[in-house]
Amino acid sequence: MNPNMDDSVERRSVIGAAGGLAITSLAGCLGNGSDDAADDSDNDSNGDEPDAIGSDGLVYAFAPDRVSILDPAEGEVVDEITDEFDGESWADPQITHDYGQIFVVEESLSQVHVIDTETRTHETAIDVGPGINHIYHPVDDEIWVHADDEGAFYVIDVDALEVSEIVESGLDGEGHGKLLYHEAMGDTGYATNVNDPGIPVIDLEAYERTAFVEFGEAGGTHYKAYGPRNGLAYVEYVGGTTVVDTETVDIVDELDFTGGMFLSPGEDRLAIVDDEVYFVDVTSENSDVLGSLAIDGGPSTVRFEPEGETAFVANAESDDVVVIDVEELEEVDRLEAGEIDGRNRMAVSGDDYFITPADADESVAVIDMTAQHVELIEVGGSVDTVQYVGDSGTGYTGRYR
Repeated sequence: MNPNMDDSVERRSVIGAAGGLAITSLAGCLGNGSDDAADDSDNDSNGDEPDAIGSDGLVYAFAPDRVSILDPAEGEVVDEITDEFDGESWADPQITHDYGQIFVVEESLSQVHVIDTETRTHETAIDVGPGINHIYHPVDDEIWVHADDEGAFYVIDVDALEVSEIVESGLDGEGHGKLLYHEAMGDTGYATNVNDPGIPVIDLEAYERTAFVEFGEAGGTHYKAYGPRNGLAYVEYVGGTTVVDTETVDIVDELDFTGGMFLSPGEDRLAIVDDEVYFVDVTSENSDVLGSLAIDGGPSTVRFEPEGETAFVANAESDDVVVIDVEELEEVDRLEAGEIDGRNRMAVSGDDYFITPADADESVAVIDMTAQHVELIEVGGSVDTVQYVGDSGTGYTGRYR
């Protein structure tokens, strides 16, 4: 698996054929933004500690040679961090729960970079395992990053800024993987791996794989989501979605579609992006499919406005964002959001904003989700990774989670 491939390509190339069901135990096994801070973005040349100027409500946009800091309310770049960045390949940023730091993957050198959002400075780069792509924040003082070439999670201590543990996840020691967790699941998490026909159970406190929930005899797992109101996990497997009761660890349902999964702010609906956008009720044990909507333009990423009544869909094959009435399941508008070069279009939400890169236009599109107004902010470089500093609703960040 090439970690630089977009997830929509990964899904179609790595999932194999299904078999029976079993469970196999494994032994042992911030402050406000300010236009006045542009000269303070890099480390102070006199060796003094940089000022705490804050980043609340701002957007960090990662380009190969810089990190631009945008004010979505003003529609402009207010600061930037350079630190001799050159040809960086950024992916999947993760902001800490207190919004004080952004940890972001740099794929080409297998490193995780750390940005201090209070001082708007680059803190350090941390070496981790090879083939990194996805990054997670399951507990307050730890960042977990998956090294695909080893099928393992590298655990970074947020305070010490160093790797403290390595957790073996993939059964064969390799494979593109993700981590499923939620505070309602306590110290238990689940991993996916495109080489494994099921999901490893991960003890987040003991840092070990403790069991494996087998879905079949072949194939792999990829996208995932959790419904905290029904206690069910939704996992992509063999062209469909396998539903697991996390209390009994039993497979309770299967859906005949799959793709990127996005939970609504009320945690009552799950949007699943296949060739269409499907909406699933995740408040009851039945996982009723509420309906689906075909989207012209290649839907990639779904984000909801804070009340969950409207969803915004970033398209990979067109330069617009589709606005969906969630209750009526109908397309109500299309907003021009600039052009992209890739085969997947990521997006993040933050407060009332929907934010998506327009790298072909060297811009970032910021959409006011209430007014449904688009502002293209020029950043002077190719940006395909963004992070909002503040409330992001369900907390999803970066590319497909």
